[in-house]
Formats: sequence, structure tokens, C-alpha cells
Amino acid sequence: MAFLGALALGGSGLAIASGASGGAPTVTAGAASAITNTSATLTGSVDPNGQATTYAFQYGTSTAYSEQTAVQDAGSGTVQVAVTANIADLQPGTTYHFRLIATNASGTSAGSDATFTTGGPAPQPSPSLAATTGTTTGIDAQGAELTGTINPSGSPVGETVRYYFQLGTTQPYGLQTIVQTFPAGSATVPVHALATGLESGQIYHYRLLAVNASGGVSAGADQTFSTLPTTRLRPLAVEVSVSPTFQRRLPDTVTVSGRLVPPPSLTRAQACQGYFDIDFRVGNIAIQMLRAGIHSDCTFSLPVVFHNRQRLLGGHVRVEVLFAGNQFLQRLEAPTKAIQIG
Repeated sequence: MAFLGALALGGSGLAIASGASGGAPTVTAGAASAITNTSATLTGSVDPNGQATTYAFQYGTSTAYSEQTAVQDAGSGTVQVAVTANIADLQPGTTYHFRLIATNASGTSAGSDATFTTGGPAPQPSPSLAATTGTTTGIDAQGAELTGTINPSGSPVGETVRYYFQLGTTQPYGLQTIVQTFPAGSATVPVHALATGLESGQIYHYRLLAVNASGGVSAGADQTFSTLPTTRLRPLAVEVSVSPTFQRRLPDTVTVSGRLVPPPSLTRAQACQGYFDIDFRVGNIAIQMLRAGIHSDCTFSLPVVFHNRQRLLGGHVRVEVLFAGNQFLQRLEAPTKAIQIG
């Protein structure tokens, strides 16, 4: 199976070529023709929108599209270009799904799903598979290791199972890792693949796909991960409020709340990670040190109870809040707040 897009294939993963900004390709679905028991010709059209564009057809017995034709050049024009691809080694009497997918420096586009049915009698049902997309490890600015598991289930012992991960900054997935194989057995098999040459500070979607020699296909659920930035960005602000600012009752309870204001170039999923360190100080003495987690909307809130007024030494308390930073953002301290207790 070929890689889609301008890719440099290495021994351990994939790499993405960068390019100028512009419009992603416009893709129009076509139809299948010259259909036989085991082959067909797929058609469609691609408008490169003025940028160097490549295309391929993805196909399979479900919308998981377990197979892909060789990547072809669609040029860099501004009009629709008719494209075709011949596919073979199909199962007779089987309905196939296919779509046309194209990519350039501005993104990846996919045509709508279409189907055709090969001639002849249908084969016996294929042994089942169960692919489960796992987590990512070893994430850095340009790559990550993708993991998952595959249960060969009813596949005959020793039958070859192929697997790979599809990934991209959006769906449809414009990239995939190198195809790997293992012989089917009775146990679930952990699998992994290294994706390299990715863009830094970017969210990627990915899923695991497994195919056995009998034609069984299974796709794991979509998951996401974020590559690290080459440098950590500075948050715009850490906003903090403390309520109430004055009280005389025991137990003395205050609520420290606020939010992180990330730079506009980061998504919430990237920015809203980490925690806040909250210190209560009287003079130079720290009387309470706490930690608050950050919510998915970059806010935090922490109620604090003081049971012993003797530690307050007159009740003039400074509240210092520090955002401890995360893999995308630098540390940043909020303006100090003052409260009166007792």
C-alpha cells in the first residue's frame, strides 16, 4: 500500500513534506467501470486549486478502506482533472466501498463514498478481527509511537495479519505508517508503529487498521495526540480572583479561582493542561501551599479552609498563584491578591 501525499518513506515511519499555503484540492467522486469477478476501474476528478497535488483511491469491503492505490500526480492546475486507477485481486461476489482522496500543501480532501459489486459467487464469510487503537508514547516535536492491540479471533492459526496506523491532522487520514505483519494465533497481539517527520505543535488523529489474508478488516476507534512545539509559548495571562476578601468567622473559608489565557495559536486541548500552585503567605512565611488542577476550559477553582487563626498573624494574607506550565506553555505567575482574615 502506498503513502498518500508528498512523503519521504523511512525505515521506521513516515514524513510529511511542507509547502506553501493555499486551498486544499477539490475532489469529485466518480464511478466504477470494467467490473469483473476480481477487478475494476475506479474514476473521479481532482482540482489541484493551483498547488502541486497528489491523489489515490482508497477501497475495501467497508468504509475503513483497507487498501489504497499507488499515489499519482494530479498536477498544479486550477481545473478538474479526470483520474482513474485499476484495482485487482478482489473477492468475487463482494460489495466494495471506495473513495478518491487528494492532498497538497494546504490539506487533504476526500470524495464521497461509492460502491460497486464484483461478479461471481460470494466467498465464505471471512474470519473476524478486532483492532483496538491504543495510546501514544514517546511524543516529541516531530513524532510519536502509536500503539494498539489486535485480536485475530477466528483467523486460522498462522494466517498472515497485516496492520498499520492511519493518521492525519484532520479526517480523512492523509497518511499511514508502514504496513507490518504477524501470523495469527489464539492470543491478542500488542502492536506499535513509529510515525516521524510530523509537524510540531499539531493535533493528529489516528487509528489502527488490521486486515487478514481471508479479507477480514477491522478499524480501531479514532484517537488524537499532540506533537510538542519546538519552543514553549508564553501564556497571555493568568487571571485570579479570591472570594471573600474579608471575613471574621471560623472556619475561615476562601475560594481561589481563575483561568489561564493561552495564546491564540493553541487549541484548548493543547493549552488546558497542567496545574496551578497556590501559596498563602503572611509576611515571608508560607502558611498554606496547595495545588489546583486545570479544567478543560482552562479554568480552576479551589476552596480553602483555615482552621487556626493563630497562624494568620493579624490576618493580612497574600495569595500567590503560579501556572506551573505544560509541554506547550511556559510558567507564568498571576498578580498577587491580598485578603483579610480575622
